Amino acid sequence: MSIGFFGGLRLRPAWIYAILKTMLGAESQNEAEKRLNKKKEISLIQSRGLVLLLIFFLFILILAFVFGDRGIVEIVKTQKQIKFLQQTIKILEMEKQKLSKEIELLKKNPLALEKKARENLWLMKKNEKVIVLVDEKKEAKRE
Repeated sequence: MSIGFFGGLRLRPAWIYAILKTMLGAESQNEAEKRLNKKKEISLIQSRGLVLLLIFFLFILILAFVFGDRGIVEIVKTQKQIKFLQQTIKILEMEKQKLSKEIELLKKNPLALEKKARENLWLMKKNEKVIVLVDEKKEAKRE
């Protein structure tokens, strides 16, 4: 098969390919294919590198999400601490109510005030003796 142009000059496809090769600077068809394959390999390497880079950043993001300052681990620790503090608040409020009732009782009842003074300050009436009972188990722990 031949192609005619330029006033009857007939060029065969092989000649056209040879002319195009010399114009493009490719010495052979294999070399042109090698260049094309290299470009494909480079694009594959670049795309793989991009994928690896994205995976790396995703991994770092997950680590920060789990173990960061505001990560899941920190949130769980904070929730446990909140529960503990809420329980402590409840205990302290109950103790506060108990002490408030005791204060009201001591203000209203002089006998309760006298009893408290005797227990805590070791006060006694005339001709009264104080007997102190010592628990042997508690005494052994102190030593």
